[in-house]
Amino acid sequence: MASATKKLKSFAKSCGADLVGVASRAILTDGPPSADPRYLLPSANSVISYAVSLDADIARDFISKKEWRAHCDDRKKIAQKLYRIGDALVEKLRSEGYEAVNVDLNNNYRPEDNAADVTEMTEFHPEFSHRYAALAAGIGRLGWSGNLLTRKYGALVELGSVLTSATLDADPTIPDEDHPCDKCRMCSLVCPVQMISTKVSTQVTVAGITETIAQKRPNTCCWIGCSGYHGLSTSRSWSNWSPYQLDHTLPVEKEALDALCISLQKADPQMQDAGNSFENYRQMVFDPHWFYYTVCGFCRTVCSPDRKTRLANRKLIINSGTVALKLDGTHVVAEENACEVPTPFGLNVIISPKELSKKDPKIQKWPGQFPLDRDVIKYLRQPFNSGQ
Repeated sequence: MASATKKLKSFAKSCGADLVGVASRAILTDGPPSADPRYLLPSANSVISYAVSLDADIARDFISKKEWRAHCDDRKKIAQKLYRIGDALVEKLRSEGYEAVNVDLNNNYRPEDNAADVTEMTEFHPEFSHRYAALAAGIGRLGWSGNLLTRKYGALVELGSVLTSATLDADPTIPDEDHPCDKCRMCSLVCPVQMISTKVSTQVTVAGITETIAQKRPNTCCWIGCSGYHGLSTSRSWSNWSPYQLDHTLPVEKEALDALCISLQKADPQMQDAGNSFENYRQMVFDPHWFYYTVCGFCRTVCSPDRKTRLANRKLIINSGTVALKLDGTHVVAEENACEVPTPFGLNVIISPKELSKKDPKIQKWPGQFPLDRDVIKYLRQPFNSGQ
């Protein structure tokens, strides 16, 4: 199958993939459950893993808070590209008589006991892990953050996977001497919710490789930070792109953290919408009116292949300030006199007094406006609407 494998990889690159590799199902069997492709395709013998790089300049503007939406739009564009690459590979494989599945890019979690839906989940184990596939296929290795790192793009890539019954020739994994992570810990230092330990490590074995990565807080901690429920660093001098924060510190114990995450999701207007991205991620990615809401991911965005650039990226983040919400739905760097206003959603929102003092603020419709932002703005407008 050497010739067929080479043609498939070349085909994936012609469709827009920057990096492509192949892993055998057998090499993934020593990994965690989410590394086993048979969960989605019982006949799986091979996995085609592919990556598309994000725009580094746009990402730099994102972490420095020069520009918010461009990185969100870049992620959406790349998600569409990844789906199209996967669809093209699936069509090609099926035309040759093989079974094939294009794995969803995100929000494809395995059921959890006692969790009726995603709002009650606390572990978030994927149906199939794109990171583990990419490691096994020689595209990258796991960095200290647990994110996949590539030698060419660092962690600034999005991943896709196609599972197939075809027996393809597997690529070698990246050897330890070429490991792209030098354990600089920049990823730990730019996480506003301190998800990633700076000192304590753990290990995960995939594809015959045992990676030493950071010990992390429970997954609900990351969910709270990356969903934007709390974006303020412990120093309170910088944040991610979220204008929201809790009026208390994050719990330390898993049980309390899980309970907090569930309560925030239950109050989140997005999670009550039947058409939210957790119901059909692919559909939302291709919806021209859906905004790819991204407020964090700093642990990945900071991670350039070059250590000097990583240090510079970290400096950009910690000097970038905090974020406030405007009544037109945009997120902006907060002014010094920005204030915290409680909301009905278990969160405080940061907003400029100038915004709140507007006598008759114009309603500006932004199709991509995030549901939580929209409902918070509606709540903040009530004094105006009631004539107060």
